[in-house]
Amino acid sequence: MLSKLIQLVKARQSEIVLSIAIAAITVISFNLGKISVLNNQKAQIKITNGAKAGIKEGASATKATAKAIPLENQVVVASKNSKTKIYHFTWCPGASKIAEENKITFPNEAAAIAAGYILAKNCRR
Repeated sequence: MLSKLIQLVKARQSEIVLSIAIAAITVISFNLGKISVLNNQKAQIKITNGAKAGIKEGASATKATAKAIPLENQVVVASKNSKTKIYHFTWCPGASKIAEENKITFPNEAAAIAAGYILAKNCRR
């Protein structure tokens, strides 16, 4: 019985190897897709009381507090001297590099876009 099975495997060796390879590639691709989706999900942060989170009243917006506010209500900043007309969210690295005297503040992203500004490439929503 075992010898018949071994002969069958030897006779169909290439088909068996191909089937195993296709099954392995399918499983790996599926799991890589799941990992990709999980990495792209953004955690929702909601702060109901700033005092509980250790945020002082009147403190500037940080990344944690900025994400708690919907993007359509986010203040964005740009530079008056910018020839490229790029705007930044307050938590982006470029926002802190703009001198206070050159800073233009827009009440939201839509206002900045309406004024002809575009989002900085290193600034994520």
